[in-house]
Amino acid sequence: MSTPQFISINKTLVPYDDARVHVLSPTVKYGALVFEGLRAYWNAEQEQLYVIKLQEHFERFHNSVKAMRFDAKYSTEELTGIVLDLLRANEVRSDVHLRVAAYVEGSGLYDSTGPISLMCAAYGRGSGPLAAKTVSAGVVSWRRISDAATPPRLKVAANYHNARLGSLEAKINGYDEAIFLTSQGRVAEGAGSCLAIVRDGRLITPSKTEGILESVTRQAVLDIARDLGVATEERPVDRSELYFAEEAFFCGTGVEIAPVTSIDKLPVGDGQIGEVTRNIWDRYEASARGVGGHGPDWRTPVYPR
Repeated sequence: MSTPQFISINKTLVPYDDARVHVLSPTVKYGALVFEGLRAYWNAEQEQLYVIKLQEHFERFHNSVKAMRFDAKYSTEELTGIVLDLLRANEVRSDVHLRVAAYVEGSGLYDSTGPISLMCAAYGRGSGPLAAKTVSAGVVSWRRISDAATPPRLKVAANYHNARLGSLEAKINGYDEAIFLTSQGRVAEGAGSCLAIVRDGRLITPSKTEGILESVTRQAVLDIARDLGVATEERPVDRSELYFAEEAFFCGTGVEIAPVTSIDKLPVGDGQIGEVTRNIWDRYEASARGVGGHGPDWRTPVYPR
């Protein structure tokens, strides 16, 4: 499913080509948009599509809408209904990525708080084997945005200009992905995903106060690691620690788990996918597809049993 038949706008199913906003709306002019990226996984044997971690995603969505002072409120039940109705209308029976967004329309300036529209779209972004997700990464010169300027814990479109700059620099320098440092020189995250390393058998990830998004997938990874008996640490990480890591990977709803095989052209461990990374991915995918791992609190079925 690459191009969906319908997109949901303000609870109305709209044909794909008719889903538009005005070029002078604040969402276009200033990036006045809050969003969530979701994933749904198809289980062919069960003939069921599962959307994962809806509750957690919508809790973050509510927080971002509140912090941006948008003139709108949405309940988790309302948002869940919109997602399920859209997937059913498009008859989705494959792995897909979803985007739920609240944005400022009208013709106001950058401080406009309304009127607010709500959009939900589902489009093709399939999963695949872990080996196909491996990436090289490099530390970029652009520093991660800070809570004192434009809070990275908010899932807002404007924050991704910082990610774009770093990502472009990384690719120019010959890397697949960027690693950002904070203004204090500590490790923050990737352009669109969080970063974790394994050192001395412990899973380590920068803490929430290190300029990172409060990632739903990051928390899921920490939960899985603990269930697997892997010790975890959430703390500041120095750049030089990246070079001593036995394993490293990016994690996020979009990238899922992406093993990092080299950082700044130095191999991570032996340059292969590590055991901890592989075990976490196996449990993550099983939980998402409803074939093991975590229970029903992880996933919401789309189709009636």
